[in-house]
Amino acid sequence: MRPALFPLRLIPRRSPRFLTGLAISAASLAGAIGLRVLLLGPELATALSATTFPALIIATLYAGARWGWATLATSLIISVWAPLITAVGVSNGSVVAMFTVSAALTVMVSSSLRGALLRLDEANAAQTLARRELAATEARFRALADSAPILMWVTRVNGKREFANATYVDYLGPGHDPLDFDWRLVLHPDDLQRILQEQIAGEASRKLFTLEARFQRHDGEYRWIRSVSQPRWAADGTFDGFIGVGYDITDAKRAEDDLKRINDLLAERVQAALAERDEAEAALQRAQKLEAVGQLTGGVAHDFNNLLTVVIGALDMMQRHPNDAARRERMIDAAQGAARRGERLTQQLLAFSRRQALKPEPLEVDALIKDAESLLRRAVGEAVTLVVAPTAPGVVVNIDPSQFEAAVMNLVVNARDATPPGGMIRIETLPVRLADRQVEGLAGGDYLCVAVHDTGAGMDTATIARAFEPFFTTKDPGRGTGLGLSQVYGFTRQSGGAATVDSAPGKGASVCLYLPQLVSAPAQPAEAAQPARADQGPRLRVLLVEDDGQVAELVEAMLSDLGHDVQVAEQAEQALAILRNDAAIDVLLTDVIMPGDKSGVDLAREAVAMRPELPVILSSGYTGDVLMAAEAAPWPLLRKPYGAEQLARMITEVTSSR
Repeated sequence: MRPALFPLRLIPRRSPRFLTGLAISAASLAGAIGLRVLLLGPELATALSATTFPALIIATLYAGARWGWATLATSLIISVWAPLITAVGVSNGSVVAMFTVSAALTVMVSSSLRGALLRLDEANAAQTLARRELAATEARFRALADSAPILMWVTRVNGKREFANATYVDYLGPGHDPLDFDWRLVLHPDDLQRILQEQIAGEASRKLFTLEARFQRHDGEYRWIRSVSQPRWAADGTFDGFIGVGYDITDAKRAEDDLKRINDLLAERVQAALAERDEAEAALQRAQKLEAVGQLTGGVAHDFNNLLTVVIGALDMMQRHPNDAARRERMIDAAQGAARRGERLTQQLLAFSRRQALKPEPLEVDALIKDAESLLRRAVGEAVTLVVAPTAPGVVVNIDPSQFEAAVMNLVVNARDATPPGGMIRIETLPVRLADRQVEGLAGGDYLCVAVHDTGAGMDTATIARAFEPFFTTKDPGRGTGLGLSQVYGFTRQSGGAATVDSAPGKGASVCLYLPQLVSAPAQPAEAAQPARADQGPRLRVLLVEDDGQVAELVEAMLSDLGHDVQVAEQAEQALAILRNDAAIDVLLTDVIMPGDKSGVDLAREAVAMRPELPVILSSGYTGDVLMAAEAAPWPLLRKPYGAEQLARMITEVTSSR
């Protein structure tokens, strides 16, 4: 510290206590009096003099302005007892006034100096604190950036890098300076020209831009890297360069190629099914309307994409945790269950087209229905009463047992969907003798009638006329393919029988299957196939809205594996209730097609209106008008099927933009 500044550093930055201030003022005034005694003698010790000004300065600086004023007042009072030294022709009053004005100015200037020193100290302290906080912030940023498993960098206005994290350095390998390295040296030749053009355009726009290209890693392998560059701005609003992140998407690219091949294969099979459908329409003499094609495509794509979501997700979870036996068993069961659902859907398509290779055998229908009763009750649930009343013991028909069980299950599920809580579904069998062409052109003879009655809303004449029409459904878009009753019709026709519907609005419905009787003894009922079991950065709180149970279970497992906390809702109203009552939700992931009068897009609009900063991800495997509405919405769409990698990337994208 310079000697000239040393006295100023001794000035206290807080007002001293009363006794301390009094002592400083008294000492400074006593010093001034003592100096006058030495210079002018005792008789002029308390007279007004220039020696008072230093005392006023010291009292003001070291004790505060009030003590400076007190010292001035004291000096004026004690000057009464000492003769006043004046110039010739100058009055005593003028001298006192001049002294008082000069002394007052001295006190005010000293007070201002003290205030300036205090403000300077505060500014220095704030600057020191800001430097420390800046250093701590930079240290935290570097620690966070170096721990991230993605490449991160910061560039200046001229494009030169001024920071690169540890992952960035590791990707280059030893011997390279990450701040001066030219990425064009490791860019794949096929991507070089395209990336240069996109990078120049992106940097010139000074807006967020994304690049995807293959870069050679230090071990010589080319990896797909997706980079996202975000502009940064100085405090005065001027452009200050870019902040960039890059992450490896090689595995995702491979999975995308595999998915394309799977979709192409599915498209081929759907096209084949459509061709068989056209042949079946001619044989069944039913006019297929043009919009049925759209219903088929949307329904089948929705069902298959849900199945693929379970299969791909289960395989992904097994690959991530190969040594977790319990998890592996659950995922295998989930994948097998989805595959069996796909098998049943294919069987429905083939049964309708009458190209399904049936394996008929003589069977007693009453025994088959009794064996399937427990499965049927689980399908109906507790809200509706199921009554099973087989009254044809010993009656034998020649049928495929699995196709028969599928037909009865379809009838029961349709009846359940049409029956309100508290209603009843009744399954009964009855031997009947029909006259020639009495029912659907059947030849006269002995038949077994298998009837499913419900107490639901019933159907009008127009709906009954189209009940067995392929791809016709009264369910909401994406909730059914319209193949259930078509499968029933195809099965009964292939078995030599017929199917009829008897219904009226408000009177419920009865569907009857007429199967020709056999005289031979019944064979033992086939064992019913056992259904597949349905078991199944930062930590975020994710609200998952999915009405498909298996998909919800699988996605919940993937989210938990990614380190997130998950709450699951089956429909929009349940999700909105959670949002109203639970403030701890970071991301909303919702299916587009849901039961009820609200879609996923409707739910997203209400959720964002409730919480404007809530990130939203839409998800769907459906193709049609509803999906077009989802794509037009301001939220990203995650298409089914997807795996954990795609899910993690989408969550990162929507949360990083907050």
